[in-house]
Amino acid sequence: MSWEDIFKTLSAVLVSVGGAGALILSLSSFFGKHWANRLILKETHDLAKKLEAAKRDFDVMKENTLRFQNDKIIIYRMVIEMVAKLLASLDSHSYGRLQMDGGARFDEFNEQRLKVYGHLAMLAPQSVMDAQDNLIDHLLKITQGSVLYEWSEVRSLALDLLNTVREDIGIGTEKIAYNGKL
Repeated sequence: MSWEDIFKTLSAVLVSVGGAGALILSLSSFFGKHWANRLILKETHDLAKKLEAAKRDFDVMKENTLRFQNDKIIIYRMVIEMVAKLLASLDSHSYGRLQMDGGARFDEFNEQRLKVYGHLAMLAPQSVMDAQDNLIDHLLKITQGSVLYEWSEVRSLALDLLNTVREDIGIGTEKIAYNGKL
């Protein structure tokens, strides 16, 4: 065999191995990209499903929170109306304008205070319950005659209840104060 034949054979082997190598390299690159794209698509799909489920859970939680807050506001409004009625009765009594039997009026007061307590106990935190207890206890002392009716003291306790309610429902941290002259 001559050097020329050896060189031709070696060149043929290198070209065929190189061609196969190039073919193998390009095929492995193609299949690698295809496999990676499929993996990415699967992961993206799985992530989208998880994100959709998390969004549904968040929407349910948001709806429950909004419903709970709305229930609180409705109950607080009812409580404020009942407390206002109690205070109006005490005002009428203190000015001598109460036209009905004192026992019947106290029974009405007692029923209203129990309703207030029941409504608050369903949703209010302890801070609201404490403020309500302070006001109602003071009103009970007035109705029992152990404390004199002083509007400024009742107003202060009522404002404390209102400020505690405002804080609970997130209206603001600034306290409401009476700035009038009476």
